[in-house]
Parts: sequence; C-alpha cells; structure tokens
Amino acid sequence: MDPEKAEDPDGMRWRALDPQIAAAGVASAESRLRRMMAELSGSRQSLDELSRVYSVLSTASRSREAVEVFDSPTETALLFEEAASRCRTEVINAQPGEGRPADETQRAAVRDAELLGRGVRIRALYQESSLHHPPTRSYVGRITGAGAEVRTSAELFGRLTVFDRSVAFVPHHRVVGGAAVVRDRSVVALLCEAFDHAWSRANCAEGGGAASVELSDLHRTVLRLLSEGARDETIARRLGVSLRTCRKYVAEIFEAIGAESRFQAGYLAAHRGLLK
Repeated sequence: MDPEKAEDPDGMRWRALDPQIAAAGVASAESRLRRMMAELSGSRQSLDELSRVYSVLSTASRSREAVEVFDSPTETALLFEEAASRCRTEVINAQPGEGRPADETQRAAVRDAELLGRGVRIRALYQESSLHHPPTRSYVGRITGAGAEVRTSAELFGRLTVFDRSVAFVPHHRVVGGAAVVRDRSVVALLCEAFDHAWSRANCAEGGGAASVELSDLHRTVLRLLSEGARDETIARRLGVSLRTCRKYVAEIFEAIGAESRFQAGYLAAHRGLLK
C-alpha cells in the first residue's frame, strides 16, 4: 500500500502495489542469507580440518615426549649427561656384558662420583664375568668406595639406566651408541620393577672384584660333573656315595658360589676358573 495525500480529514490515503516489488526485496535478503550460510559452511570445514591436524600433532607431541629415539651417539651422550645433571635422588644402572672400554669407565667414574657427592643413591648391576675385566673392576672399586651399591648376577635382562625413576635410557635397537629415551610413567615403572627384581636376586660385589671361592677337591669334582650335565644319581654313583649325600654336596656348592640352579653353577664355575 502506498500512502498518498488526499482530501480526507487525515490527509492520507492507501493504494495497492505490485507484490513482485516486495518479492524482489525478499529475494535479495535470501541471497545475502545464502552467501552467509556458504561462508559459515566453509568456516566449519576449515575448523574441522584444523581440529584433525591439531589432534594428529598433539598425539605426535605426546608420543615424542613418551619415547624419543636418537641415532646419534653424540646427541645421546649429551642427553645422558643432561639427565645426570638434573638427577636428585637415585640412579639405577644395569650393565650386561663382559666389561666396558677404559675411557668409558673413566668418564662414568667421574660422573658417578659427582652424583654421589650430591647425595644421589646409585645402584648398579654388573654381570659376574665383567669383574674379571680390569677397567670395569677398577671402576666398580672406585664407585663402591665412594658409596655406590654394586651387585653382580650371572645373567642380566639388558642394558638400562634410569634417573630419578622418571627418565630411562635403553640401547638403540640398531645403532651402537644410540638410545631410546623413555619418559612414559608406566613404561619407566615397568623397567624399574624389572631392575628391582634382578637386584633382589643378585650378589653383592665385594671390593670391586669377584669373590674367591674355596672348594675341596671333592666339591670341584661334583661341580665339574654338574657342568657336564650329569644327574645327581650319576654323580652319586661315580663318587660312591648315597644320593642324599650327593645332594648335600650340591647344596654346599650352590651356597659357596652363590648359584641358584645347576645351569648357573656351571656358568659361574667356568667364568671363575673353578673347574681348572
């Protein structure tokens, strides 16, 4: 309706207009609304894409924080020294094998002496055979003299160092000198549990050397037969003693050399030269 002046008392009158004029206005508003909806839809798609990217990056970041693998021995050594410098309470260390190079044990002795001087507790597990290696024996003597606790075992589960039960270093699966640095709490706790189990079953290292064992000729004969895989019945028959007496000799040998099984007894005997 279009108001126009008229001669009526109000001075206004209405007349009808073509509805298409109003329809044109509605169409214009509808067009603007469609453009806004298209823009909103595009923004939504962009946000969805960003959310997926953020999720991937966030997961990757958490993974890198939990486990980082380093191929470079130099970078690994720097990270190891940094972790040692931050350590405040405890270091646990498992070193399988027959001994480390002299330069490595010298650096370790200096670092461990500094840690012990700060009041950090050090517990180290070494393989029995490694204490026949002069550099390793010297290192063990130095750190035990400074207050470290060292035990030996015939067999170890693998190489491991854990600082403050929060960051663990394990060897790289391919690269010598590389390492995987583990910070995931659950994994570190499991590694510490494995170490504690091995520690509870290990023997104290006295004076940084393998403890000497005095065995009689009879005990050495029994030990030699054990190492050859002979059964108790066979050993008793060879020695001309009862089965009960033979088993008593075996128990005495196990106690003397710190063995818990026939296999371990044979291994310790061979490495300590008790069969010669």
